[in-house]
Amino acid sequence: MLRYYVQGTQRVEEDDARRLLEQTSPGDPIMQTFIDRYIEQGREQGIEQGERKGEAKLLLRQMERKFGPTDARLRQQIQEADAETLLEWSDRILTAETPEAVFH
Repeated sequence: MLRYYVQGTQRVEEDDARRLLEQTSPGDPIMQTFIDRYIEQGREQGIEQGERKGEAKLLLRQMERKFGPTDARLRQQIQEADAETLLEWSDRILTAETPEAVFH
């Protein structure tokens, strides 16, 4: 069952991982492949999170340099945005005349 799962999917869901690990013996060679894939998935998620946080931090810095202190509402909006939205806002700040124009 684990062999089929590892060969058939790139993304490992936590509930699936638990169930499959309970059904697999520790010495099974496919176990290492499964563990490697699970670790790699975590690494990729960590990198994506780090990039998004860096993009948010840079946009906040640009906002403060261009418009002065940023209010809590806008800070939260930036910190909660996904990576694609942050990149879009980073482009808009170049021509925006007000902080609100960055977000609309």
